[in-house]
Amino acid sequence: MTRTPARQRWLSARALIIAGAALVLVAIAVVISLNRPSPVSGKAPVIAPTGRSDASAVLDPASFSDDQQRHAYMAAREIPAVLNQLYCWCHCRESTIFHHRSLLECFESDHASQCSICMGEATLAYDMVKRGVTDARRIQGVIDSRFGPLARGKT
Repeated sequence: MTRTPARQRWLSARALIIAGAALVLVAIAVVISLNRPSPVSGKAPVIAPTGRSDASAVLDPASFSDDQQRHAYMAAREIPAVLNQLYCWCHCRESTIFHHRSLLECFESDHASQCSICMGEATLAYDMVKRGVTDARRIQGVIDSRFGPLARGKT
Protein backbone atom coordinates (compact mmCIF):
# COMPACT_ATOMS: atom_id res chain seq x y z
CA MET A 1 0.00 0.00 0.00
CA THR A 2 1.47 3.33 -1.04
CA ARG A 3 0.95 6.39 1.04
CA THR A 4 -0.35 9.54 -0.51
CA PRO A 5 1.26 12.85 0.46
CA ALA A 6 -1.91 13.81 2.38
CA ARG A 7 -1.82 10.55 4.35
CA GLN A 8 1.91 11.00 5.07
CA ARG A 9 1.27 14.54 6.43
CA TRP A 10 -1.58 13.20 8.58
CA LEU A 11 0.66 10.43 9.98
CA SER A 12 3.46 12.93 10.64
CA ALA A 13 1.08 15.28 12.43
CA ARG A 14 -0.29 12.39 14.48
CA ALA A 15 3.24 11.29 15.43
CA LEU A 16 4.09 14.85 16.50
CA ILE A 17 0.96 15.07 18.66
CA ILE A 18 1.75 11.75 20.33
CA ALA A 19 5.38 12.73 20.90
CA GLY A 20 4.31 16.10 22.31
CA ALA A 21 1.83 14.48 24.68
CA ALA A 22 4.51 12.04 25.85
CA LEU A 23 6.90 14.92 26.55
CA VAL A 24 4.24 16.74 28.55
CA LEU A 25 3.58 13.63 30.64
CA VAL A 26 7.31 13.15 31.29
CA ALA A 27 7.64 16.82 32.32
CA ILE A 28 4.70 16.49 34.72
CA ALA A 29 6.20 13.34 36.25
CA VAL A 30 9.54 15.10 36.77
CA VAL A 31 7.91 18.11 38.45
CA ILE A 32 5.88 15.85 40.74
CA SER A 33 8.90 13.78 41.70
CA LEU A 34 10.97 16.89 42.47
CA ASN A 35 8.29 18.15 44.85
CA ARG A 36 8.04 14.91 46.82
CA PRO A 37 10.40 13.80 49.54
CA SER A 38 13.05 11.39 48.41
CA PRO A 39 12.35 7.97 49.90
CA VAL A 40 15.98 7.00 49.40
CA SER A 41 17.61 10.01 51.02
CA GLY A 42 14.90 10.60 53.60
CA LYS A 43 15.26 14.35 53.02
CA ALA A 44 12.17 16.50 53.11
CA PRO A 45 11.43 18.88 50.25
CA VAL A 46 12.24 22.52 50.89
CA ILE A 47 9.16 24.34 52.09
CA ALA A 48 9.01 27.96 50.96
CA PRO A 49 7.04 29.95 53.54
CA THR A 50 3.70 30.82 52.00
CA GLY A 51 0.30 31.74 53.26
CA ARG A 52 0.08 32.74 56.90
CA SER A 53 3.23 32.63 58.99
CA ASP A 54 1.50 33.80 62.15
CA ALA A 55 -0.58 31.88 64.66
CA SER A 56 -3.87 33.60 63.84
CA ALA A 57 -5.46 30.40 62.53
CA VAL A 58 -3.89 27.92 64.97
CA LEU A 59 -6.56 26.32 67.14
CA ASP A 60 -6.68 27.24 70.82
CA PRO A 61 -4.60 24.76 72.86
CA ALA A 62 -7.15 25.03 75.70
CA SER A 63 -9.75 23.39 73.47
CA PHE A 64 -7.96 20.04 73.86
CA SER A 65 -8.10 17.83 76.94
CA ASP A 66 -4.95 15.80 76.25
CA ASP A 67 -1.65 17.25 77.55
CA GLN A 68 0.29 16.23 74.43
CA GLN A 69 -2.26 17.92 72.17
CA ARG A 70 -2.29 21.12 74.27
CA HIS A 71 1.50 21.26 74.31
CA ALA A 72 1.77 20.75 70.53
CA TYR A 73 -0.84 23.42 69.75
CA MET A 74 0.87 25.77 72.23
CA ALA A 75 4.16 25.14 70.41
CA ALA A 76 2.47 25.98 67.09
CA ARG A 77 1.24 29.26 68.57
CA GLU A 78 4.72 30.09 69.89
CA ILE A 79 6.78 29.38 66.76
CA PRO A 80 4.44 29.65 63.75
CA ALA A 81 7.05 31.17 61.43
CA VAL A 82 9.36 28.20 62.00
CA LEU A 83 6.61 25.61 61.52
CA ASN A 84 5.63 27.39 58.30
CA GLN A 85 9.02 26.35 56.87
CA LEU A 86 8.88 22.69 57.89
CA TYR A 87 7.72 19.63 55.97
CA CYS A 88 5.41 17.25 57.83
CA TRP A 89 6.29 13.58 57.43
CA CYS A 90 2.68 12.42 57.83
CA HIS A 91 2.49 13.40 54.13
CA CYS A 92 -0.50 15.69 54.58
CA ARG A 93 1.04 17.99 51.94
CA GLU A 94 0.62 15.28 49.31
CA SER A 95 -2.78 14.22 50.63
CA THR A 96 -5.77 14.83 48.41
CA ILE A 97 -7.77 15.57 51.57
CA PHE A 98 -5.49 18.00 53.44
CA HIS A 99 -2.87 19.30 50.96
CA HIS A 100 -1.16 21.28 53.75
CA ARG A 101 1.51 23.71 52.67
CA SER A 102 3.64 23.19 55.81
CA LEU A 103 3.61 21.79 59.33
CA LEU A 104 1.96 25.00 60.56
CA GLU A 105 -1.22 24.32 58.61
CA CYS A 106 -1.65 20.98 60.44
CA PHE A 107 -2.44 23.05 63.54
CA GLU A 108 -5.03 25.22 61.82
CA SER A 109 -7.49 22.33 62.18
CA ASP A 110 -7.82 19.34 64.48
CA HIS A 111 -5.68 17.27 62.07
CA ALA A 112 -2.57 17.57 64.24
CA SER A 113 -4.47 16.57 67.38
CA GLN A 114 -5.02 13.14 65.82
CA CYS A 115 -1.50 12.76 64.41
CA SER A 116 1.48 11.81 66.56
CA ILE A 117 3.86 12.79 63.74
CA CYS A 118 2.52 16.36 63.53
CA MET A 119 2.57 16.76 67.30
CA GLY A 120 6.01 15.20 67.63
CA GLU A 121 7.53 17.38 64.93
CA ALA A 122 6.06 20.57 66.39
CA THR A 123 7.22 19.85 69.93
CA LEU A 124 10.68 18.85 68.67
CA ALA A 125 10.94 22.12 66.70
CA TYR A 126 9.71 24.08 69.73
CA ASP A 127 12.30 22.44 72.01
CA MET A 128 15.08 23.21 69.52
CA VAL A 129 14.01 26.86 69.20
CA LYS A 130 13.94 27.16 73.00
CA ARG A 131 17.54 25.82 73.03
CA GLY A 132 18.56 28.54 70.55
CA VAL A 133 18.36 26.65 67.24
CA THR A 134 16.35 28.83 64.87
CA ASP A 135 17.59 27.68 61.45
CA ALA A 136 14.65 25.89 59.81
CA ARG A 137 16.90 23.67 57.63
CA ARG A 138 18.76 22.45 60.72
CA ILE A 139 15.47 21.78 62.53
CA GLN A 140 14.15 19.99 59.42
CA GLY A 141 17.26 17.80 59.38
CA VAL A 142 16.58 16.61 62.92
CA ILE A 143 12.89 16.09 62.09
CA ASP A 144 13.91 14.08 59.00
CA SER A 145 16.14 11.84 61.10
CA ARG A 146 13.41 11.18 63.69
CA PHE A 147 10.24 11.11 61.59
CA GLY A 148 11.34 10.55 57.99
CA PRO A 149 11.22 7.24 56.14
CA LEU A 150 14.73 6.21 57.18
CA ALA A 151 13.80 6.62 60.85
CA ARG A 152 10.72 4.45 60.35
CA GLY A 153 12.68 1.79 58.44
CA LYS A 154 11.07 2.63 55.09
CA THR A 155 13.13 3.37 52.04
